[in-house]
Amino acid sequence: MKDTIKELIEISQYAGCRADYTQGGGGNTSVKNYEKGIMLIKASGYRLKDIDETTAFVGVDLKKISDYYNSVNTSVKKDYEKESAAVSAESVIDLPGIKTLRPSVEVGFHSILKQYVIHTHSVFANILTCSKEGEAIAKEIISGKDYGFIFLPYINPGFELTLAMKRGIEKYEAETGRYPEVIFMKNHGLVINADSAARAINLHTDVNESIKKKFGLEGFEKVTLIPENSGYMSATEIISDFMKGNNLDKEYLDKYPLYPDQLVYLNNILAHSPDTLIVKDGKVFYNTDIKQATTLEETLAAYLFVITNVKKAGLTLAIMNEQEVYFINHWEAEKYRRSVK
Repeated sequence: MKDTIKELIEISQYAGCRADYTQGGGGNTSVKNYEKGIMLIKASGYRLKDIDETTAFVGVDLKKISDYYNSVNTSVKKDYEKESAAVSAESVIDLPGIKTLRPSVEVGFHSILKQYVIHTHSVFANILTCSKEGEAIAKEIISGKDYGFIFLPYINPGFELTLAMKRGIEKYEAETGRYPEVIFMKNHGLVINADSAARAINLHTDVNESIKKKFGLEGFEKVTLIPENSGYMSATEIISDFMKGNNLDKEYLDKYPLYPDQLVYLNNILAHSPDTLIVKDGKVFYNTDIKQATTLEETLAAYLFVITNVKKAGLTLAIMNEQEVYFINHWEAEKYRRSVK
């Protein structure tokens, strides 16, 4: 398994060391070892850049999970979220010298994709996924490239998303004779799947660089925090610029729910721990440790980057509806992810 772990580290460090690709514990990666029938995947709640030889990932029985999604009969009335979560838990394999953890909530769709998977919440991709014109722009950007893509509507993460992705891939293959290595998920993010680590990395880079070129954008690979009393003050440019002419509060965030991580890490904090994230005199403060402060700063910077550049480009903002927001706020898997320190 050493080579498989090495490849997981490679794609995880690539995607996890840039705050404009992944924020906090968001995003996930996986590598399949077909010979052993094991898929290594990021553990729920951990950061991609935390993955090393023994930390922040878990092994699962690939056949057990993929067989479930390839044979599940949805005509029977039952709680498929609960059932699929149980299958995920039962699929965990103890690996020598590695702490047994909980797989990413998106282990289902990883199981049905190619050998190497990179899923990020890239701010560049999310300009498209969080705008009504995004799919048309994706077609324009990717036209003529050597890879196919699909653009999924917003689907609740977990069981429903896995089945929707499976159907979307099958439909695209039937219509085009090609396999979609690039998958945009409305109000969520970007998924790359390929037959090699190098191909996955190159595709992810090409998609994001193409979007940056289209809109003339620069990213923010890291955020900036300044120690302040018992916590930290935000000093990331995209946040500072936004605060000069706008009011940021829970009402604003609730008005524009763009994607799950915003709800998990920002709206939830303001609703239940308002002393942790404080907006005062045009500045943002985090009354917490450096790890949580960084997660909140990255998430806020990404959110404001997307919403600012969607509007700047003259696009129409696409937001989650009340039912979609309710699902995320009450989903057990997200409650667990928030609890991981």
